[in-house]
Amino acid sequence: MDAIKTVITSIVPMSDDEYSLMLPVINRMNVKKDSDLLQQGDICRHIYFIESGFFRMFYVDYKGNEINCRFAKPNDFLVDFASFITQKTAHYHCRAMEDSKVIALEYSKVENLYHSSPNWSKFGRLIAESAYLTIIEREEMLHFQTPEERYKTILKKEPYLFQLVSQNQLSSYIGIKPESLSRLRKRMTGR
Repeated sequence: MDAIKTVITSIVPMSDDEYSLMLPVINRMNVKKDSDLLQQGDICRHIYFIESGFFRMFYVDYKGNEINCRFAKPNDFLVDFASFITQKTAHYHCRAMEDSKVIALEYSKVENLYHSSPNWSKFGRLIAESAYLTIIEREEMLHFQTPEERYKTILKKEPYLFQLVSQNQLSSYIGIKPESLSRLRKRMTGR
């Protein structure tokens, strides 16, 4: 439980009393590999904090292709934020890529927590801003960078992905076909 406290108080410093307001609302869960925390079309009713494991967030396009848009590792929060804040259907799946442990925070309890103190309210705002910036950075990467620039950006910002995900998963995330990723990798490594 210390990891979530460290992450939360690094975002917004708060007293032990303020932090303890969250303790009654948490739900710890074990998640098996290939299980979904959320499915496209459901309503996202929880924010998840990843204690251990690895997840991918993806959607299924009109052709039936799974398009990866985010990966989440320990100490990350995972949520379909638009679905969570509107309580409308989700556009994304959140799937465990390995056996994992998460802390789930339910929507109504999180809303109450945000109203419990100015620091929790500030935390909610900062998490929302962070989620928005993550989405914008990804969108701008896909719109304004070449595949080679995207590859380099991911290599710099998320190098662990090259060890943890398959070439198909990585190519989907970068926004290119697997064979294009293979050629790009060969060109960049000089082989």
